[in-house]
Amino acid sequence: MKSRGLSSLLLGGLLLTCGCERANGPQAVAAEAEAERAAVPVTVASVTMQPSARLVRFVGTLYGNQEVTLSSQVEGQIRALHVDLGDQVETGQVLAQIEDDQWRARLREAEAMLAKAQADEDRSRELVARHVISAQEYESMKTHAAVAKAQRDTLTVTIRHASVQSPIGGAVARRFVSAGEYVHPGSQLFSLVAEDPLKLRGDVPERFANELQVGQTVQVRVDAFPDMTFTGRLGRISPASNPENRSVAIEAIVDNHDRTLKPGFFANAAVTTRSDDQTLMVPQEAVIAFAGVTKLFVISGGRAHERPVHTGTRGTAGLVEIVEGIGASEVVATSGLTKLENGSAVSVREPATARHEPAS
Repeated sequence: MKSRGLSSLLLGGLLLTCGCERANGPQAVAAEAEAERAAVPVTVASVTMQPSARLVRFVGTLYGNQEVTLSSQVEGQIRALHVDLGDQVETGQVLAQIEDDQWRARLREAEAMLAKAQADEDRSRELVARHVISAQEYESMKTHAAVAKAQRDTLTVTIRHASVQSPIGGAVARRFVSAGEYVHPGSQLFSLVAEDPLKLRGDVPERFANELQVGQTVQVRVDAFPDMTFTGRLGRISPASNPENRSVAIEAIVDNHDRTLKPGFFANAAVTTRSDDQTLMVPQEAVIAFAGVTKLFVISGGRAHERPVHTGTRGTAGLVEIVEGIGASEVVATSGLTKLENGSAVSVREPATARHEPAS
């Protein structure tokens, strides 16, 4: 009797266990499948450590270190031109010759008159010493000799100016006259420019004024040479902000030894205001900025954790610096961000790779 009761008890327990498995098994599988369907598929990227630099970007125009419009100081006909557009010139080099035959003839006349006036002054000095002439007559002779000397000197300067010399070393940017033309004092002859170094002038927003310092490195790029980066240094900073556009004028000095750059080029430039050997970097697509809040999602334990961050400068290859908010060993989501919330379950998938179709 006891044996039969024990058997019944065991049979009942077995049936109860089987019933529970039949009842709970499908529910557990369904719940697990539902959880898998609810997980947001994302791609991820690890936080990396890379060198970075804080760049203040601006646009500007290149100018010659010196730019001079050379004008005639005398009147006359252009006898000869010794340089033309694009020619390199040195300081003191003769660029043009203005006809000076008449000036030289007048110089010879002035020199003869000066010689006579000086001789008269010498004789009158002896005569006034012997009281033959009055002191007033002697002073008149001295004045006449001084006037003659001034006339001689004036003509000498005029003849020197007839040989038009370059005041700077550089190149001819423009020629305004041709041989045979008659010029007057003030007539424009040449435009000269010193090509090395060049000056880059532009404006930066006034909010960056406290980051700028003379001597900082400036990287310059121009459309004419898109694959080249030229280096300069910040040379001048305006002491005042422009109230019309709220910007500060700056001037950078750019080396141009090989004359690759040309005055007048439009340039995109960046001032390096700060550099760090190691900074935290994440892909730009991992960062969400909305309503004044910048955040990203850190992936840990199969879930997404919302993390407010402060970003810094942009790096290379689409990376952005994270100044505060994450650590070097963390992993962040780079896709599916619009579907994520704090605590969302995620499933990590491999990033899509570009397919290369065979050439036809």
